[in-house]
This record gives sequence, structure tokens and C-alpha cells, in this order.
Amino acid sequence: MKWRLWRSLAALAASVAALAGLASLGVQRTGLSVAVTTRAYTEPPLYRLDRTRDARLSTDADGLVVRVAQPVRRVVSQYWSIDEYVYSIVPPEKVVGVSESAWQERISNVLPLVRRFQPVVATDPERVLMAAPDLIFVSSSARADYTAAVRSTGTPIFRMFTMFKTLGDVERGIELVGHLTGHDAEARREAALLRATILRARARKPSRAAAPRVLGLGGRYSYGSETLFHDILATVGAVNVAAEGGLKGYDPVTPEQILIWDPDWLVCGADPGKLKDRAATLLSDPAIGATSAARGGRILVFENRIFLSMSPFVRVFIEVLGEGLYGRPAG
Repeated sequence: MKWRLWRSLAALAASVAALAGLASLGVQRTGLSVAVTTRAYTEPPLYRLDRTRDARLSTDADGLVVRVAQPVRRVVSQYWSIDEYVYSIVPPEKVVGVSESAWQERISNVLPLVRRFQPVVATDPERVLMAAPDLIFVSSSARADYTAAVRSTGTPIFRMFTMFKTLGDVERGIELVGHLTGHDAEARREAALLRATILRARARKPSRAAAPRVLGLGGRYSYGSETLFHDILATVGAVNVAAEGGLKGYDPVTPEQILIWDPDWLVCGADPGKLKDRAATLLSDPAIGATSAARGGRILVFENRIFLSMSPFVRVFIEVLGEGLYGRPAG
């Protein structure tokens, strides 16, 4: 392991030196990164999952086939939602690197595990390679130079699509992480839990009840069509007011526009201990305070780690959102 680590760090140093040398000559780094940036996906890929006798393979968000020798004993995640996929599927002692967000109480769903097992923060290639990983997951939005530098060492690094737009995207992410890490059974378990949550959510809405009109807020932004929030609302039998108003993706929205849309419910997130403050802030705005949602006391505020989840932990949000809209199931 020490020899492999030394060789990886040496290759990394050479790669970094090459990048710096090009910069000093006034040459942009696209010459080295073109192979890893020419196929940046805007839609989640239907990952092709292949295997050989001693390895797992899949094509990542750069269009590159990544081969991962088995068994995988040490895994690094460089992105907040991937942290949660990995910890949901891989034994926590195998996770040796995580994003900074995993350590942040206001956003992390895996904080107890990172506190117990103390993985490194995967902010730079040198630190990551010192942890001697067998596999590194990074986001499709990760810096190309970070990914190229690690690839130059021969360490398997997989750029994973992280702009999930549907619950089906989340389930495909679960399957992918299970496949590449060799934890297929654990991934099937997580996928089954998600599907069971979806079935309960669909059954919770009373059969003759009108679909509640819901607006999700993230600061000054709302969630239109082609977002995971939109798909979750459809799953629980609600109407996405922002999508109904023509919003697509994540876009700013003004209090005056919210009043015009006049949602039945407002749903948003806040840091731990700040839920009541967040609701009070919304009610203090004259336009938002005049909506049907505000006048009827129909404002749901969840901790950000629940509201913003784009991982297997999204099932928690589906559950509490259903309860908030329709009440707890009888019995």
C-alpha cells in the first residue's frame, strides 16, 4: 500500500506540474481536460453496469468507462449528496473521505457516522490520495482539474450525475453506488425502502380530496418543473404551483409573484433550531402573509437536511411532507 501511495502521489505531482507549466505559458488547461469535459450530462445517464470476474465497470458523466477492481475496501465521496448514497450502502468504516458538508450539522444526514469514523475532508487530491482509496466518487459538477489530476495517478474516480430531477434518478444512483462498490444487496435494500415510501405516499392522499397546491421555497428561489421537488409533489398527489406558473428548474421568485399564484401550502427549509424563525420571516412579508397558505396557517418548515435531500434520505422528506399535507395515517 505504501508503494502504491508513493507512486500515486508522484504521478499527481507530475500532473499538477504539467498543469502549472501550461498556465505559465499562457495556455489554457482545456488541452488536458478536454477528454473529461466533452460529455458533461445535463440529464442523468442510464448507467450501463458491467462486470468482469474481478472488477465492476460503468460509464461516468464524462462518458469514460471506469473500471473498479474488487473488492472495494476504501471509498471517498467528494460531494454532499454522494456522501449520503455511500453511507446508505457501504459499511461506514470503509468510507475514508467525505465532503465538507458531511461535517456540517445544518445540512448533514450522516454527521453521527463521520464523527465516529473520522473520514478526511476530500477538498484536494493530495489529501484524498493519502487516504489510499480504492474508489473516489465526485459530482458531475466537480472541477475538471481535480478529476484529471486524480485520474493521472490511476486511482479509479467516477464522476456521478448529481442534479437529480426524479425519484427514479435517485434510485438509479443507489443502484450505481451499490454496483461499483460491490454492495449490490445493500443497494437493493435501499431501493426497496425508497419504493415502499413512495407507495405509502401515494396512498396517503384521501381519494376524493382535491390536490393541494404547494409552493416550495429555497431562499429567494422556487422549484419549478424538472426538479426533484416537483416529482416529489406529484408522488404525494400535490400540484407544484411554481411549475403551474411556468417555472422550469430553479429560478428566483418575488413575494408579489407568490401572492399572484396564491398557493394553498408553503414548504421550505431552515437550519436546526430556526424553523419557527423561518415561518415568522415568511409571515412578516405583506405579500406572502396575504396568501391562502399563510392566512390558513399552512406553512411547513423542515430542517434543511431533510428538505434539501437528494439521496436515499429523500424518503424522510416524502414521509414528513405527506404527513404535513394529509395528517398521520389512522392507526
